[in-house]
Amino acid sequence: MAKRKQVLNAALKALLAGAQTSAAIKIPATFISELASLPDDKQKVLAELTPEQFNELLTQSELATINAASSAADTKQIKVLIKELIEKVNIINDKLEKNNGPVKKKDEKGNTEEPFDVFLSHNSKNKPVVRELATELKRRGLKVWFDEWELVPGRPWQEAIEEIIQTTKTATVLVGKDGMGPWEIPEMRACLSEFVNRQLPVIPVLLPEAPKKIELPLLLRLFTWVDLRKGFTKDGIDKLEWGITGKRPIDEQEAEFFHQLHNLPYRSMGGLFKGRDKILAGLKEQLGNAKPTAITQSIQGLGGIGKTRLAVEFAWWALENKKYQAVFFVSSQTPEILQTSLASLAGEDVLKFGLQKEEAQIAFVKWWLKSNSNWLMIIDNADTEQAAEAVEDLLPHLSAGRVIITSRYTRWSAAVAPHTLGLLEPKMAQEFLLERTAGRRIETPNDEEIAEKLAQEAGFLPLVLEQIAAYIAHNKCSMAEYLQQWENEREQVLKWYDPRQMKYDVPVAVTWQRTFDRLNVSAMTLLRLCAFLAPEMIPTAMFEEDTDVSDEAAELQCKEIGIKKSKFNLKDALSELAVYSMITREEKGFTIHRIVQEVIRSRIPQQHRRLWVERTLLLVNNFAPTESGDVRTWPVWDVLRPHAEIIAETADKEKIAEPTARLMSVLDAYLSAKGLYSKAEYWSRRALAIDETSFGHDHPDVATDLNNLAQLLKTTNRLTEAEPLYRRALEIRKKSLQAIS
Repeated sequence: MAKRKQVLNAALKALLAGAQTSAAIKIPATFISELASLPDDKQKVLAELTPEQFNELLTQSELATINAASSAADTKQIKVLIKELIEKVNIINDKLEKNNGPVKKKDEKGNTEEPFDVFLSHNSKNKPVVRELATELKRRGLKVWFDEWELVPGRPWQEAIEEIIQTTKTATVLVGKDGMGPWEIPEMRACLSEFVNRQLPVIPVLLPEAPKKIELPLLLRLFTWVDLRKGFTKDGIDKLEWGITGKRPIDEQEAEFFHQLHNLPYRSMGGLFKGRDKILAGLKEQLGNAKPTAITQSIQGLGGIGKTRLAVEFAWWALENKKYQAVFFVSSQTPEILQTSLASLAGEDVLKFGLQKEEAQIAFVKWWLKSNSNWLMIIDNADTEQAAEAVEDLLPHLSAGRVIITSRYTRWSAAVAPHTLGLLEPKMAQEFLLERTAGRRIETPNDEEIAEKLAQEAGFLPLVLEQIAAYIAHNKCSMAEYLQQWENEREQVLKWYDPRQMKYDVPVAVTWQRTFDRLNVSAMTLLRLCAFLAPEMIPTAMFEEDTDVSDEAAELQCKEIGIKKSKFNLKDALSELAVYSMITREEKGFTIHRIVQEVIRSRIPQQHRRLWVERTLLLVNNFAPTESGDVRTWPVWDVLRPHAEIIAETADKEKIAEPTARLMSVLDAYLSAKGLYSKAEYWSRRALAIDETSFGHDHPDVATDLNNLAQLLKTTNRLTEAEPLYRRALEIRKKSLQAIS
């Protein structure tokens, strides 16, 4: 009893507090205390009202009584006023009770009959299809008033219609191919009258074969209609039953597998999902329970690294293990796309709520997410600052569930726990290619070796690996054939895309385009310069020590895209690229994925390609120490070597003579000092060939090249090859001295 008293008092206090705030009514403390001391049955009269009913009663019916209470002189007067208030509430409740609900029909013995669930108002021309609908609703356990089943022959049917409209729980107005019948319109008006008098639910229903464009009567447009023009589908009849009973039907299969409510864009890869065991285990530990605690995880990394795939695979695991009742997938490339994608969750394919306006759909989705806790949401591709801000604004509405964000953007608030996704391990990448193409390729004895090579060429990037495997499967070729195409027509191969074969929604060639398009000039310039370097750690000192070349490159970039000239800013470039996961920062430099470099190179206009190669060549050459045989320069050369080799080869193909020959010569000296003679000889001979072409066979620079090569041959004990080179170099020197003298 004491507990019941506490509950009633608490309910009354809440109602009174709400009235003072929302209805702006001043209620004296003595009135409140007397109200709290009333017997339970008296308190119950008020405590069971809704806040809206309570406020309405005070403002419209009892305001004078309450105001009188504020000036009452003694407790006796207050008690009288409270008694009057409760009496007035009882009178109003009696009126509400009489006005609400259908009229109770009694049988011949005076017993009250259970009213019909639904009255089917229809055009007699549509009788066959209405009969079918009535049968379907009856099969679902509803008590249906259908004239063929209920009208007694020989009795006035008008009175029966009037009686059913007054007693039914709901009414449907059925519109078919012949429109509304002559008697259906008066029935509709009677139903609408009952809607006004007792809130009778009226459901407009479009029957099969109803016109695509149909004008409902003006008053019917106020109600949410049910569209059965595609036939009596389960979803359509479910929606109609929902309108009739007020409860959305859930069949046994849906009840058993409700955890599979989702809109995931891809199926699980199963055993082909490789190399992510550790990070997947982390997600399972963090998100694999349904406790109502807000947890938001961000999967970050380079485009094509497999962020979305990881999130989707976790979601399938969660569904299969019944961790969540629902999983939602939302796109977020822009704030507008985020809103549209969020609104789509209210549609027939997901939450099945029949709203048309996006604003109403979003409001419903937010309400659903707040009202339910056992769900997971994947917010995909929040790759820009604007998209990230929109997602952060949405997060407070998602506190009841679990959230995974996939993003190349890295500047998230402390509320978002980051997971950085790296490249696949070489073994996992090789296994993926072999298993993904099994039975779909021409198999050869050395497939394992070629798969290893292809995985390396792909830079162990999942998107590229998938594209390689899909291409092989699509063309039913061998891995060796693909490798040859890759080496000969790499740019074209990267552009290939078949959505039926691939498990990604874009080809490699356009994966990073959205990011490229939004970068600042310095970031664009840095990517262009680095596109012609090796996929190894690039020293930032190379750009810090030679700002002139970088500024020239930035000017070239500005001219190409048609904007005002600006200086190169290394700090801004590195920051921007790191934010969008385009580079990986290290203590003294950074790295760029080889496929990113490939794509950037492919997007440089052909008429500008040589200009960018020249500037990258100048950067490397100016940073390369001349005394490369001196061990004290080796810390620089050890880092610079792969970049020097790549740009020297590229410049040679572009027929850029200087400073290509000079870079090759110092590279030769470094490698010779390291004892890497075969590699040194290659560069020595290339430098000699370039200088002979550029200056002729008797130029002093050619003599230097001959001497360097001869020295290397001597060191490797190939004296017979070295001697003629020494002699030739000596002759060139003599001629040069004679010319001077």
